[in-house]
Amino acid sequence: MFGLDSGADDYLTKPFAIAELNARIRAHLRRRAAGSATVVVAGTVRLDTVTVRASVRGRDLPLSVKEFSLLRFLIQGSPAPRSRTEVLEEVWGSAEHFDPTIVDQYVSYVRKKLQAADADLVIRTVRGVGYALEVVSAP
Repeated sequence: MFGLDSGADDYLTKPFAIAELNARIRAHLRRRAAGSATVVVAGTVRLDTVTVRASVRGRDLPLSVKEFSLLRFLIQGSPAPRSRTEVLEEVWGSAEHFDPTIVDQYVSYVRKKLQAADADLVIRTVRGVGYALEVVSAP
């Protein structure tokens, strides 16, 4: 886990199945082949995918690598909702080897951090589907 917080994209614990390693490699290659923009913006949130840094109105938004990847995936798919399976495939590299509730846990982490940073971006639960982003204006 410390490796992820230090900048690693992914890791496997031993022993691992070759099928899981292959799935993670394919997911990494899909992300790389997508040639996504180096800066992703939604509302007041800005993600720099090269430096893996997030900010809200120019102030740093401290996110772990998984939190950053989750938020990037939701922003890039916005406004369409993303299922837990889609998130697991994209962010964790496999939906087969992880409990889907890990997505709920990380969504909760990111929600709290966005709220604490006073971002105008919220993650909405789409009942029976998954999660979607919404830019909200101040009242």
